[in-house]
Order: sequence, then C-alpha cells, then structure tokens
Amino acid sequence: MDKHSLWRKAFSNFKTYFQSPEQRPQAPCAVDSTDTEGDTDMDNNSLTPPHSFHGRRKSTRKAKHMTWGRVRSHLLISNKARGTVETFVDGDAQEIWPKSAAWFLGPKAENSDLLGELVKSAVDLHVEFRKFKYFPLDPNYVTSDIKEQKSFKEAENNIRDGLEELSSRLNNSVPFFNFRSQGHMLWDTTIASNIGYIAALFYNQNNVASMASGVTLQLEREVSKELCAMVGYNVYQDEKDHTTENPGSWGHLPNGGTVANLEAMWAARCLKTNGLTFRKMLDEKSDKLGLRKVYDKFTFKNLKGENVLLKKASIWELLNIPIDEAIDLFDSLLENIKKEKIENKDLDFDNLFRCVKNFTLEQMGAMDFFRMFKKEYKNANMEPSMGKWFSPGTRHYSWDTGANILGLGRDNLVKVPVDQHSRMDLLKLKEELQKCLVKKIPVIGVTVVFGSTQEGAVDDLENLLRIREVFETKGLTFYIHVDGAWGGYFASCLVQKDKLMRMRLSTYSSRNNVTRSPRPVRREACDPFLDAKLSTHFTTQLVCLGQANSITLDPHKSGFCPYPAGGLLYKNGNIRKFLAQTAAYVSHGTGKNDEINLYGIDGSKPGAASAGVWLSHKVIGLHNKGYGLLLQQSTFSAGVMYALWCSMERRQDPFTIVPGIPIKENFKNIWTKSKIRSEILEAETGDLRMNEEAMKFIKENGPDTLINSLSINIRYWDKKTNSWENNKNVAKQKDFINKFYKRCSHSYEKPSMVDRGIQVILNSTIWTKNANGGAYKYMKEALGLDEKDDESIGVIINTSMSPWLRAQKTFKRVGFIIRNEMYNAYGAIHDEPQNLKLVSPNLTHSPEWSGSIFAELETSFSNPSLCYHALGRFVFDSKDIKKIQEISSGKLLLRIVTREKMTVYDLMTGGDKENINQTPTQERKPSSRKNLAMENIKDKIEFYSDSDFHYQDIAMPEVSVTVFYETKDGKIQGEVDTKMKLGRVLRYQHLGRDFVDEDDYPPSQEYFLYADDKTAYLSHCPNRWPDFQQQIQLDQIPVPQAKAELKNCPELFEEAMKRGVVVYLPQCETGGRPVLSRSKTKTTVCRDPLECHFYNALAWSDQGAFTGDMEQITLKFYDVGKRWFNGKKINAGYCKVDFPHLYKQEGDMWMDRREDDSDYEVDSSNSDSD
Repeated sequence: MDKHSLWRKAFSNFKTYFQSPEQRPQAPCAVDSTDTEGDTDMDNNSLTPPHSFHGRRKSTRKAKHMTWGRVRSHLLISNKARGTVETFVDGDAQEIWPKSAAWFLGPKAENSDLLGELVKSAVDLHVEFRKFKYFPLDPNYVTSDIKEQKSFKEAENNIRDGLEELSSRLNNSVPFFNFRSQGHMLWDTTIASNIGYIAALFYNQNNVASMASGVTLQLEREVSKELCAMVGYNVYQDEKDHTTENPGSWGHLPNGGTVANLEAMWAARCLKTNGLTFRKMLDEKSDKLGLRKVYDKFTFKNLKGENVLLKKASIWELLNIPIDEAIDLFDSLLENIKKEKIENKDLDFDNLFRCVKNFTLEQMGAMDFFRMFKKEYKNANMEPSMGKWFSPGTRHYSWDTGANILGLGRDNLVKVPVDQHSRMDLLKLKEELQKCLVKKIPVIGVTVVFGSTQEGAVDDLENLLRIREVFETKGLTFYIHVDGAWGGYFASCLVQKDKLMRMRLSTYSSRNNVTRSPRPVRREACDPFLDAKLSTHFTTQLVCLGQANSITLDPHKSGFCPYPAGGLLYKNGNIRKFLAQTAAYVSHGTGKNDEINLYGIDGSKPGAASAGVWLSHKVIGLHNKGYGLLLQQSTFSAGVMYALWCSMERRQDPFTIVPGIPIKENFKNIWTKSKIRSEILEAETGDLRMNEEAMKFIKENGPDTLINSLSINIRYWDKKTNSWENNKNVAKQKDFINKFYKRCSHSYEKPSMVDRGIQVILNSTIWTKNANGGAYKYMKEALGLDEKDDESIGVIINTSMSPWLRAQKTFKRVGFIIRNEMYNAYGAIHDEPQNLKLVSPNLTHSPEWSGSIFAELETSFSNPSLCYHALGRFVFDSKDIKKIQEISSGKLLLRIVTREKMTVYDLMTGGDKENINQTPTQERKPSSRKNLAMENIKDKIEFYSDSDFHYQDIAMPEVSVTVFYETKDGKIQGEVDTKMKLGRVLRYQHLGRDFVDEDDYPPSQEYFLYADDKTAYLSHCPNRWPDFQQQIQLDQIPVPQAKAELKNCPELFEEAMKRGVVVYLPQCETGGRPVLSRSKTKTTVCRDPLECHFYNALAWSDQGAFTGDMEQITLKFYDVGKRWFNGKKINAGYCKVDFPHLYKQEGDMWMDRREDDSDYEVDSSNSDSD
C-alpha cells in the first residue's frame, strides 16, 4: 500500500471530524467500554473535507466511522483479562498479546512503572538484607555526622554528576529495543532478566566458585539443567543413573558463544586422543599400580558394537572409539578395578585421574604426545595428526579463533561450502570425510550451525547424523557440535507447557492449524495468531537436537537476556572431566556443590548474569507458551519482513532486490510480488489469519531463524530493448551497498542518530565465493553481476526479533524508509557533483541570532542530481556570524551556494569524510538534573538534545559556502564566503521514489513542518513533476489538540517538530494537485495554492513513513508569512523523453510505465518475472 493510499484510508476515518457535531455518526468504542470521551468535539475550527480525492487506486474497504476520542486512544491496550486484545493502529484493528507485552520494558518504556517498582523492590530487599540478615547489631560506619561533612556531600554530587554525564552519553546509543532496529542479533531484554541481574548485582557474586557465589552458582546449575531438558538431553537427579547408553547431561553458562564454541572444540580434541592416552598409561603404569589384571581384560565397544581389548586395538580404532564410549573410559576403568576388588590406596579417584592426565595431549603438548606414539603410527602406516574439524562456510568466526588457539591450524579447520539456502552442503562434506577415511586422517568433529549469524540458516543435523552412522560402519566417527548460540532457544517451541516434555514432529505440526469458520472466531477461544510455526526443515532439526554431542546456545541472544550469558550443554556430562583445572584458592566441591566453572575456560564472571537468566526462565518458561510463543511471534515478524523484501522491488526502480533465501520452487510461480503485497502485507489481520496459503508461505519460505539476508544491485535502462540491464561491476555493487548502509546504520557516539536522520537500523556483510558457495553463486546470478569476477559481494542483513512487528505495522514504516534510502544510495552513485543551491527561511538580522539556520535544497525535476526534497539545520562558523548579519536586511531571503561541487548525498551525509566522536571543546551545559521526578517532559527532552552543540563540536565535515541575500526582484545583496556544518538532517527524500511508489498527487497539499525553540516553518513537499517548493514562517509553534490523558503530547510533538513532521491541509480546495499556468515561454509553472493565512491541518507523527498517529493542529502565518515560492525553476526543462524508464511513447502521447500495483511485463520484447 502506498503512502497516499494510507493517507486516504486514514483520512476516511477523520471525515466525521469535518462534519458538525450533530452530523457525526455515533460509533462504538474502539478499545474499552469505559471510554466516555469518544465523541468529544475538537473545537469550533472544524476542518473542511477536500472536494475530491485524486488517484487511480482507491480502497474498497468499508470505512470505519471513528470519533476523535477513538482515534486518540487507538494505541491504548484494553485491560480486559484475555489472551489477546484489539488495538487500533493507523485506523486498522490489530490483535496483540498482552502476555508477551508484559515481558519487556517496551520500545517506548511503556512498562516503566512496573520496572521502577521492581528495581525499587530489589534495592529495598537488598538494603534489608544488609541491615537485618547478618549480625544486625553490628555498628554503622556511615553515620549521620559523616554524611554532613563537606567532602561526603562533594562525593555524593560527583556520583550524581557522573551518572548524569554517563546517561547523557549513553542516550546516543543505538536503540536496539526500538522497532526501527532491524539489523542486529539483539533486541529488548526481558524485564525479568534485567531485574534478576540488577537484584543479584548488589551481592557481587563471582561464579568462579561457590565460596564466592553460594547462591548464583546454584542458580547457574539449575538453569543449565533446564536448558539440557529443553534440548532433549537426559537430566538425572542422581549421577548414579548415568550409563554410557543413556548418559546424564551437564552444562554451564560461559560468558558467551565464542567461549562456548572454543570449549566444545577443546573438549572434542581432548576426547579424540583419549583412547591413545589410556592405552599408553596402562602400558606403562599398570604393573606399578597393580592393574595388569585389569588391563589384560579391559575392553571397549567399537563402532560395530563389538568388545575390543584396549591393548590389542589399532591406532585407527583408538582414534575412532564411539563418542560416549570414549568419554566414559575413565568410569569404565574404575568399574573394572572395583570388579577385580583391587585394593590400592593409590587407586582413589584423584590419584588415578592424575595419572591418566599425565599422558594426555594437554599435559604433554602435541609434539611430545605424538612422539610417544611414533612407533605405533609408523606400524599403522599413518602420519601423526591431531585431525581435522569441519564447519560450514557460514560458521561464526569463533571457530577460526578456536582452531588457532588449540593449535589445530587453519588448514585443519575445513570450511565446507554451503548450498543455495546457506546450509552446509552435505555432499561436499561426505567427499571430505571420504578423503579422511582413505588417508586415515582422524576427524575430530563437525560443526552444525543452528542459525548462522548472517543468514539465519539451520544446517541439516538429521542427515548429518545419518552420514555419521554410514561412516561409522566404515570405521570413522566424529564429534557433532551444534552451534545454536542463535537458534538453540527455539527448542522451547517443542516443549509442551502442560507436560513439560518435548513434542514429536507430527504433534507440533498439527498444533495451531488454521481452521476456517463461517462465524467470527473469538480470540479467547483460539490459539495465538501473531505467531507462526517454525518451518518443517527447522522443526525436523530441532527434534534431532538431543542427539548432538554438545550444544552452544546463548541466553543473551534469542533468550532475550542481558550480556554476558552464554550457554554450553554436553550430552554426556562426564566430558567435563577432560577440562578440569585446579586453582589453589578454589575447591572443586563434590556432588550437588560441583564447581562447574572449573571445568571450562571462564574464570571470573558475574553471578548476576545467571540470576537474570534464572528469573527470565522462571517468569516466561522454556515451553511452547513461554519462550516458544515469543520466538514464534518473532518468526512471524521475520516472515513478514521476508515477504516485504521479496515484493519491495517495483518496475521503475533503478535497482533490483534479491533475498538471500530464494522463494521455494513450489511457491515461486504462484506467489508473485503483487500477490505477496495484497495477501500478506496489505491484508487485514483477520483475513491473513484465515488465509491458509499465506500462512503456509510465511512458514515455509524465508530464513530459518529470524535473519533475512538480501542484496541489491543497480541497473540501467536500455533504450534499445526498453528494459533494464543490471550492473555487472561487483565493486560498484558494493559501493551502492555501502552508501545505502551508511543511511541505515549507526556505530559511533557522535553525531547522534537523530542528527544524522537515521530512521532505521540494518546490518551489512559480504559474501565470498569460498565461504558462501552455492548462496554466493545464486546471488551473483540473480543480481546479474559478472560471473568471472570472484570478488566478494555486498549483502544487507535484517534481523527481526520484535514479536509485534505486524501488530504495530512496523514493516510498512520500515518499507517506506528503506525504499527511500535505496533511491538516495542510487543517487549517491550516479548524481553529478554540483554547486548546490540552498534557500533558508530564517531571519538573521536579529542580534540574538546564533548562526544556526534551516536550509532547503533548490530542487529540479529535470536534473536527476537535484531531484530531492532535502532540508537540514546548518550552523555557520562562529567567526563569520557578524559578517553575515552585516549584509542582512529585514526580511530578505538568505541563499547559500556551495563553493565546491558536491552531491546531495555528500551534503546530507558527509560523504567519504568522517569527523566522528570528537572531544567537546567546552562544557555543553551545567548540571541541572537534581530531581528527576520534579522535571517535566520538555526539560528532559531538552537535556538530551544536541541542539546546543557549538560549531566546533558538531561531528560533521565543514562545507565551504557563499552566503548572500536576495531581493524580491532577484538581485543579490552582499556576499560572504564562510563555512558551515550540517547540524541535523530533517528531510532527505528522493523524489524519484515518490513518483514510482505513488500513482498520483496526495489527496491534500503536503507540507513539512519543522521548528526550533522559537519559530516554526513550513516547507512544501514536492511530489512529482509538475510541482512546487514553498517556505513559510508561522506566527507561532503549533500545539496539537490532545486529550487530557495524553498530557505529554504537546512536548513530544514539539520535539518531533525539531526533527520535522509531515502535515496535510485538507481545507485547500485544489486537493494535492498544483495549480498550473503557462509562462510566455510555454514553461509549466505552478502557482501558490494557499489563499488564506489560517489553516487547520493534520500532522503525521511518523514523518519518515506516513503511518503513525495523526494530530490536529492549527497553522497561522499572518506576520512574516510566506518566505519563498518556486513554481517555475523546479519544473523547467523537464521532458518525459529523458526518463524512458518512467514513460513510454504511444503515438503522440507519453504514458507512464508504472505497474499500477500489479505484476508486469516490460513491453512485449522483454519480461521480468517474479
């Protein structure tokens, strides 16, 4: 749906306001029956509806009659106690789940009261602990006398001031919790995990050992067992229940997935040579220890299930002992000693374990270890080797790190190419395993990725297990580790809440099936809608998860917990004995007080992390109605975003968009771009829920785990074939991606995201031929790049962790913003540098003028390099402010010309010049926040604003410009050469996108409203040729007519105006079309459509996407009023023949080529299929 269609739809809901009160229809409450203000009159200055709506596409949906009170409350959630509720967003009823909404602070801190209450409770409880739990009669140290001392008060103030400064700096962070953050593998963290972390933080427990973490270490043990049960491992209360056939699991929470992967690789490497270690130890020590009788009978089961004498086994057999058999060799030795009733004080656990350790590779080092077996290797005609490890090309970098640290060598970490879906190519893996079998090279392990960091792909564990079984019949086996740092928590989808047991695949697939009903379905009686079942492929792999030898899964990723909180689980808990270290100041503990973190890599780590994970698990639950529900809601969001990416490209776009995961063949021919848009993206919530085929499309297509990858390539119109030709240059494709990404990312403290005008956050990467294999080949072919150029290609990453993306229409907002930035990036590549001309509406003759102005690019439809509506707040070099004031005179128009040729992209972004993270040259503002509770919203907004930055502190490059004033007859008055910096991007819209996306002018005149602390301005938004530019200074800053319960609205709206908001003037009788006339030279000229100096207007709260709230405001401009009008130059020289990708000639007429919201064929000579 284009933005103008959205406007028409929203406007239809506002028609009731434009009637007199007695004419307005009475409507039922939108949210709650207690809404008694639903029919409140706005005021006597009611708006007048436009005479007509222009545009070929009109909504066929029945308009909802809504009162002002109803629209004002459309974001308020009903307090009815039920599974789902309806809320109105942009005029549409949307279903949301209060249950998952209560789990997070919320994008706008909606649950701040709850969090504040919990934090206070955590602090109070800790205070009581200090006062009353441990020797309450101990004396106080910090007495009232001490508190009255000057130095004490100074220290207090230093803490407050330091926190104030820190908070001010932290507020320039990327808001990962916001719906606009769609790039990285982190989102909001659960309230439970945050409050658990905060509560435990005061106790400062170190989970290195129980003596430093008596409680939080126990919480870590409990969490680890919960995770083991979730993935399908055996969890025994008594270690005596452990058997080699059904081993008991074990796990812990390292600091992150990198440490977990390194530890798993370390454990597998130790395990690989365990058979050799036991053989050599018993060869040399059995007589001394009195174990000759045991050694002569000591056997293990080989890969065929046969008992083999350890002393008779070959080197190859010892390197390929079945995994659990090899892990339990030590237990088996102890059991055989017990059976033989050998009594020797030196054969207790610790002494015998120490004896075995002395013969391990870890103890001796690789060179000495393999030198010890030189004879055996020679007799077996084998070369000593630690072996190889296989991982997919999409592996996390931690595997390369681990191979280096453990001394395996980069060449022995074999990167297996991936297929078209970015999953490990098992045929290639089989080939590599066969080579190892033939050459007798041991295989230590294989990494199976459950959610690759760039593509969200899940490798085929099911078939890898079968492959291992096949090779085991040939005498080769290996360790399987699942790197589920990202995807491991999805196992909760298969755990039934009522039974706390894992479901079978058939059970999961049959749950929540959509059933059609001729009657409306009551949401209280049905399963959740805004979640989606995982794909068949992913659920199949999750069912097999319990067969992996170890698993990495990170609570601080898809567990929505704060850093650092990794997770590592072992199917056979005895493997931890290979990793045991000793510290003089730490006891290993016994039984239930097992010192779990002496078995891994981590030393000190915060016990607060474990406490946060523990509380989050307890509150949400590791089952299908807890984390399973949350992750399935996020899966639905990722599916909707995949549909957006698949259908985003339009016929006239000078670029092509290719999703990293192609639509499956059985869907491709049916689900065209227009079908995806109409049945998924534009469908009403209820319609989509009942559309089985659409829900199936979302389930079976796109990423396995929330991460959409895609790439974009520019293209050129071939006039001979009347079709697009894709760019073949790989370097130019990456340049386009980099420029696009610069406008959709943020990675430094200054300038802030707000000042840069960044409205959405994505991520980027590169794909290479070696790492991405089949996916790289597919992407290059789809993009039309030179097949002979094997350089890396640029890729964009979109991670959708928000569970409410569709409920708040986030995908539509993001879609609008992204398409505009694609056009801006295209312009950055192709625009010709110009001496850019800007016009400012500011009056600068006042002595109080600080050198800050608003300025707008002088646009030209005929010049693609100037086809922008670009507007920013600029600041002049302070040393030239007086010079500029001296040449100013009254209300003359201030004009600016850049002295160096540059593109609009260079002006609005800084181009390739970066001037970031500057150290402030002077103190910004005095410390003033002594009592947060006493401040109003305006004060808080002002405190975190960067509008008071001095010229030297603005982190943008200087632009050399000439400033002059222009009289009404076009004469220049005075000139000053100076420099300026861009302080804030207010609007950066490419008008080519506007033409492609919208089929006509907006229904009403569209303006851009912006303001500083004292003055507000209007700038007309050019839409398409012909159109006009206009600048107006308002008499006062508009204030929205908000209801009492939205008392903060004026302050928030005032802040929004400092970024700029889009407003419409429904009273303008011409609608959104320009008033045209012809000049003497037959040039198309637009006339000023504003005949009055007072207008009621509607303002979008979301200026970048046209989908937020609508506010009623009043615009008055009697005083200074209209500053500039451009209705001639902007249209001069425009010829449709210069834009063949937009128009085609039919006889003497030029018709536009737009697809009219349907799939298309580009003339009869060339087709463009979906």
